[in-house]
Amino acid sequence: MTPPRDVRTLNRIEFLVLSVLVEGPRHGYGIAQEIDRRTGGEIVPRPGSLYRVLDRLTRRTLVEPTEDAPAATSASTDARRAYYALTEEGRVAVRTEAELLASLARRVLAEGEGHA
Repeated sequence: MTPPRDVRTLNRIEFLVLSVLVEGPRHGYGIAQEIDRRTGGEIVPRPGSLYRVLDRLTRRTLVEPTEDAPAATSASTDARRAYYALTEEGRVAVRTEAELLASLARRVLAEGEGHA
């Protein structure tokens, strides 16, 4: 895997969006619902903000619009909705960011234990 062309770090909402899309394509509302669920309601993206993030991630080639709705029940798919999928660059970016955050968290936790 090659690193993404745009190697700047992801902000929190970009990371959350990409982490949801690791599981497969979703529409915007489904992404927002999953972020809400994963963060216990602490982060609930507003539709306008979420679609600006999706547009930015699309321009960075980390996600792409797709017509491939997830293979699920018909109740969870809707032909009128735009679905988004992670690109290979997006997979690299979210993995790189997750590894960076995990490393930082381990350091902070280790330093905290040393001062307890």
